[in-house]
Formats: sequence, C-alpha cells, structure tokens
Amino acid sequence: MKCLSLTLCLLVALTASSWSTLVVDNTVPLSDNHRVIYEMNVYDFTSQGTFAAAEQRLPELRKLGIDIVWLMPIHPRGVKGKIGSLGSPYAVRDYTAVNSAHGSLSDLQSFVNTAHELGMKVWLDWVANHTALDHVWVSSHPEYYERVNGVIQHPNNYGDVYQLDFSNEEMKEAMIDAMRYWVNEADIDGFRCDYASSPKIGVSFWQQAITGVQTNDRGKHVEFLAEADFTSWDCDQALYNAGFEYDYAWGFADNIKSVGEGTSITAIKNAASSMITTLNSKYRSMNRMSFLTNHDDIGDNFCCNYMTNCGSNVPPLTVVYFTFVGMPLIYNGQEIGSKKILNYFNRNTISWSTVDDTKIANTIRALIALKHTLPALADGTGDERASTRIITTNSNTVFAFEKKKGDDRVVVVISLNENPIDVKLNNVSAGTYTRLLDSETVTSEFATTPVELSSSPTIHLEAKGYHIYANAADYDTYHLYVDNQTSWQQFDLYAWGDCEFFGSWPGATSAPTVTRGDETYLDYAYTVPAGQQAMTMNLIFHNNVGEGKPGDYRCLIDLRQTGDYYLTITDSGYDVSTDVESIVAPVPNPAKLLRDGQLLIITNGHTFNAQGLRLR
Repeated sequence: MKCLSLTLCLLVALTASSWSTLVVDNTVPLSDNHRVIYEMNVYDFTSQGTFAAAEQRLPELRKLGIDIVWLMPIHPRGVKGKIGSLGSPYAVRDYTAVNSAHGSLSDLQSFVNTAHELGMKVWLDWVANHTALDHVWVSSHPEYYERVNGVIQHPNNYGDVYQLDFSNEEMKEAMIDAMRYWVNEADIDGFRCDYASSPKIGVSFWQQAITGVQTNDRGKHVEFLAEADFTSWDCDQALYNAGFEYDYAWGFADNIKSVGEGTSITAIKNAASSMITTLNSKYRSMNRMSFLTNHDDIGDNFCCNYMTNCGSNVPPLTVVYFTFVGMPLIYNGQEIGSKKILNYFNRNTISWSTVDDTKIANTIRALIALKHTLPALADGTGDERASTRIITTNSNTVFAFEKKKGDDRVVVVISLNENPIDVKLNNVSAGTYTRLLDSETVTSEFATTPVELSSSPTIHLEAKGYHIYANAADYDTYHLYVDNQTSWQQFDLYAWGDCEFFGSWPGATSAPTVTRGDETYLDYAYTVPAGQQAMTMNLIFHNNVGEGKPGDYRCLIDLRQTGDYYLTITDSGYDVSTDVESIVAPVPNPAKLLRDGQLLIITNGHTFNAQGLRLR
C-alpha cells in the first residue's frame, strides 16, 4: 500500500479484526496483574556466564513476553567449604559485591538499564538467613552470627553457611542497608527473598526490611516475593501481613506435579478447590507466584526434575499453572522444553540453538500472550483478580475450569488421558467463544476457531491435550502495520492513553514483520478490552538513544478510533502554515506525521491537525 508524497500513510479499517490467528511474541501485559516472571541463573544462561552476554539476549526475553527478570544470587560465592566447582549461590560472601565471574557493578547496571529500556523489571535473589563461611562479616562482625557455647551454627546442617543472629539490631540494619544499596546503585526493582519463612528471621525483620528499602534514593516502590508458601504448616501465618506482594504457590505446584505421568486428575482438582478457598479467605491483600519448576526442582543429588517426572503431562500441566492462579514463573530453559537438570553448584550451560520440545515451547509462547491480553486471566489482590470456578466433567482424566473478570470469560480444559477422548463439560457459561489455543495445532500454527459452547458441551481432546476458550465478543485485536523508512539506529514505539498497549517506556523495541502487497511492515498488535472501543491512544515513534542526544527523534500520532492502521515513518519534517482556522475534520484518512509531534490530516486538498483545526 502506498500513499504518494506523504510522510505518513494511515488507513483505518472500520470493521473489527477476527481471531483467525493468535498473536504471540512481543505482547505486553494489560496491567501488573498480567505479568510473567523469569528466573535466570547467570552462569547457565549463556556460555560466557556474564551480565554482558545475558544483556545481549534480553531482547529475546522481551520478544517472548517476559516482564520481570529474577536473577539468582549475583554475589561472590563462598569458597570455604564450597560445594561443587562453583559453590552455592546461596552461600553469599559479600552482600554489596558482584561475583566477578559475571562481570562488574557497571556490567550489572548496564544489564538493568537495558532491561528497563525494554520494559522489563529486574529482581535480585536475597539470602537473608545465612552467609558463606568466609563472608566479610565473619571476621569484621563476628557478633552478627548465632552461637551455641561459643560456636557459630550451621542452619539445617548446611556445612557451607553460617546462621545469622536476628536478635542483633546492628546486623539487621546492615542487612537492610545492603538491600537498599542495590536499589540505589543498580536501580533494582524487587527482591525474591530466600527462605523467608525461616524461624530464625522472624516476621518483624521482614516488616522492617520491606519498609526500610522503600526509603531509597530513587524514590521507587520495590517489590518483594517470599520464597515460602504462607499456607504451609511450617510457615508463620503472620507473614501474610509482613508486606510481601507475592509468596510461592508451592503446595499447588507440588500437588499438580504429583500426578507424574499418571492419568487421574484427583490431586489437581483437590489442589484447585483448596486454592480457590484460600484465595477467597486469606489472600485478599497479597498475590501469589505460580510455577511448575524452578532451581529447587532437582530431586536428590540432581537426579530429576519436572520433565523427567511428568513426561507427556508437562504441556497440560503447564496450561494449568499458567492460567489457574497467580503470576506464572518460567525457569531458564523451560521455554524451549529443555530436559537438562541444572546443577547450580557447577556450570551446565543451556543450549539455545535448538528447541528441545516444540509443543512445550509453543504452548509457553501462546500462554504468555493470553496471560498478557485476556482480562479473565488477571491475578492480583482482592477483587483485582479474576474469579475461578471448577467445571465438572464426566471423566476422571479431564480437568476443566472457568475464569471470569467482569464480562470476560476463559474456559480451560486439559486431559491426562493416554488416548483421545470426547468429554462432556457441565455448567459452562454458554455463549459464543473463540478457541484460542489447542494442543492439536500448537506445534504448527496458532490458528483460532470460533465456536458456540452450550451449557453442557461435548468436546474432543487429543491424548494429553488441552483447549483454551475465551468469549471472543468482548475484545478485539488490531494491528499497527509500520513501514520504518527512518535512518534511526533504534526504532521504538510507545503508546499511552486508555491503555499502555505496548508496555511502559520505551514501549515496544521490536516487532515481527508481515508482508502486505509489495510492502513489508513491522506488525504491532494490540488488544482492545471490552468497553474501550471508543478510545484515545497516543503513539510516540522514537529513537530512544537518550534524552537530548542527536538523533533522538520523537513523532506523535493520536488515534481516536480502533482499527488496523498502515503507517510509513521517515525522517522528513513538514512545514505548516500559520493560517489556522477552526474547522471540523472528517475521520482521519491519509495523514502526515511531524517530527515535532503533530499529526496532520490531509483531506480534500486541505491540511488539518488532530483537533480539527485547518492549517492549510
């Protein structure tokens, strides 16, 4: 499509797009209640094992749809009494230093800056309960450690670490200062707190620490995730009120994985019923992190993990944990179906050259897109989160549930049956749906199918299969097709208005390409929630190389109608007449974009600005 002599060619499609193909990759969350977190072991994430090398792969994580990168402990590891060739990442030798094997503080700062530019946050893993045997405090502040008969104690018989004494107020203040250091110096956004439920630490410390870290030099809110299941028998229930935003849905993960490679969904159904009760009764001011695997999923002596234990059940179980509750976690390598059992005491670099399991990889790609864009998959606190209802079936090998947020609904059905099955669902909210994802087609395409679901539909599932349905009438996906003809060294798109469709600043820093006619466009897809068909979306196309630097062009376009747009962006400016008179402009047709941020509407030989004022 071409519009001669125009810097911007804009065409509005007045009819809504259909869900013929699910848009995956480069999606962004509707809100913080639609985020996905990624756990990264820096040693194993790249062959170099450095921040600099990991930074180069951050655009791939953004393309996948990662919103938060949680770095496993980045501090120097203890040498005295170390385990394996590297020692444990949870045996910290200095709370305010960077492991030199990963790089320098400036390398970490660069990693965080790049993540922020891509719209991702960075959380650090924090080990408060204990330190390495050769931590700097052992010699400089021996009074910081718990002793019995003058002997420093090893927590839980771990021979490579010493137990800290949380009755020592000076130690606690030093710990909080160290946490605040990383916010001030490296712009860290949050902490995953190791063994937060340790009885040695106590609730009062976490209350003090979480409050204290908020008084940082950057004036930013810092998020906290507790490595603890607050519903567990060995967890102090007062931790609910310590100030954490998230805990681990650990019991839920253990229960759904307990099915192994079996066919019965009894354990899953029981865990789901318990989770619904728990969320409604206890988690009104907190959120949860949901997962299928993490660095602790290693078995005895690193013998097994979720892949070896669950086998062909991994894809349907992935669908359950990703959609049923909380903020989903991806552990590095999980997104390609890696079967490696990562021993974090030794190097075991992940190979990214091939996808180990296409079904798992594509399932995760699609689930991230759905988590990001479907209102009914919202997590969060209290009424922010979607409600969940279990749907009964006529099979003990099929698990189904419905998520609802306002008028938006999602129906999820998974089968652990070893054979294809026709299953009857009971008490479904009948209506028009779109089957957005299914195990039958996910390995080759992301095709979607409109369907009518009765209150008791019978659906066909393949062996170990799954379907995800959403009531398609409540949202639509549109596209901004952009022909980038600029000379900018970086081409970014940020949007604000009714929704930040492409994430927080700088917005989308990459997009897939699509060919329309003779032109190749960057394809920026955006989903408009129900009730926002009449909207304001302001777009800034920019070269985000820093404020005030040469070449940092910014172009603004103000869209007031949903639809598909075709835009061509160049470096050219446009001189406007000062003869301005008030006139109502028709619906935008071909238009011209200025470098200084004005949208000019060209129609009937005249030029208008976005407010309908005639310029020429």
